[in-house]
Amino acid sequence: MTKTTPDTTTLRAKFLDEHTHAEDEVRFFVEGSGAFYLHSQSKVYQVICETNDLLSVPAKTKHWFDMGDKPSFTAIRLFTDPKGWVAKFTGDPIARGFPFYGNAP
Repeated sequence: MTKTTPDTTTLRAKFLDEHTHAEDEVRFFVEGSGAFYLHSQSKVYQVICETNDLLSVPAKTKHWFDMGDKPSFTAIRLFTDPKGWVAKFTGDPIARGFPFYGNAP
């Protein structure tokens, strides 16, 4: 994702809603940054991922991802089965109650 990627607003919005995956979501950040929000029980943890960070979100963990209002990152996503990383949205509006990553409105 670069500053010249078209329609970043739509791409960003796609990941801002809370969802889960059937298998672990593993990402290695080659460059740039983004924020994962992990919803566990009654708490939400923000994890900022930057260059050389590796994150593994366990299967069925409620979460969302914010690439910021000026996305610029390269990440490698690892998975076993492509069907396992399809997002299953929870319908919970919890993500709207947290600040965006970066200087988004």
